[in-house]
Amino acid sequence: MNHENHPDTTIITAGSAYLDIDAYACCIAMQDLLTLQGKKAAAYSNAPCNYSVCRSLRADDRILRSLPPEFQQENTGYIIVDVSDPDFLRQSVPLDRVTAVYDHHTGFEAYWQSRIGDGARIEFLGAAATLIYREWKRAGLQEHMTRDSALLLIAAILDNTLNLTSSNTTPEDRAAFSELCRLADVGEEWCAAYFSEVQAEAEADLKNALLKDTKTVRDNPVLPPRVAQIAVWDPQSILRRLPEIRQWFDGCWMLNIIDIRHQCSYFVCDDEAYREKIARVFGIRFDDTTAKTPVSYLRKEIIRKTQQKSREI
Repeated sequence: MNHENHPDTTIITAGSAYLDIDAYACCIAMQDLLTLQGKKAAAYSNAPCNYSVCRSLRADDRILRSLPPEFQQENTGYIIVDVSDPDFLRQSVPLDRVTAVYDHHTGFEAYWQSRIGDGARIEFLGAAATLIYREWKRAGLQEHMTRDSALLLIAAILDNTLNLTSSNTTPEDRAAFSELCRLADVGEEWCAAYFSEVQAEAEADLKNALLKDTKTVRDNPVLPPRVAQIAVWDPQSILRRLPEIRQWFDGCWMLNIIDIRHQCSYFVCDDEAYREKIARVFGIRFDDTTAKTPVSYLRKEIIRKTQQKSREI
């Protein structure tokens, strides 16, 4: 389907194994924008929400879990948010019917540009939510955004940029966050409450929260084969549960506990050989199996930094 075509109906989806707050927020906010423009659109996914979509922001009826007949026609187009890897998408999305892609994970720009031209909005930003807010501004409709949608986009930017402190945060992320906070009439207290609620939900089922957010790392001599991650407002309660957490992992693994409030990370690694290499790359010191970093790191930043430094190890 050429991106210049205008399908009668549009499905917005992330095609993910699970929905994090960025994907969830983007689906709903884009649906709201298209609906406001008089278009028939549906946010859709049969994937479960992860802990970043906390209860106070979750509205189960906003994401369709099955498609009604009017969205199962050949003239239905797809908008993809927060993902752009075609290999990841092809099992759940008919790629020839994709009309637009909004993703902050770069790497597949050429593939999509060759298929849908300027419908490919893939660029380095802190959050895909920032790209969706850009579309609201382009349409001149941001003042008509519902407070619920604004809160979802705020939470997505907060989560993906670690409260605007991670190195992937751009000036556009900061500007979008500021404008959305004005639209929703919220400030620092709301942001802290969001992170606290997310942590409470994660800790209520910590095993699943960690195992679902564990990435297999390949061709990286610095890091263990599996790296789990959790971003929390209070890391001490997670650190106290390390004996329990160890029972959930076998083989070589690492846990990145991101302390959002104090803008640092705690690396946990039981393997001495990997600890030595990690300590060398990050200039840190492990106290037994745990090391505190001077700044916070997202897992993708850890992977990028270790890949760049691996030749020195």
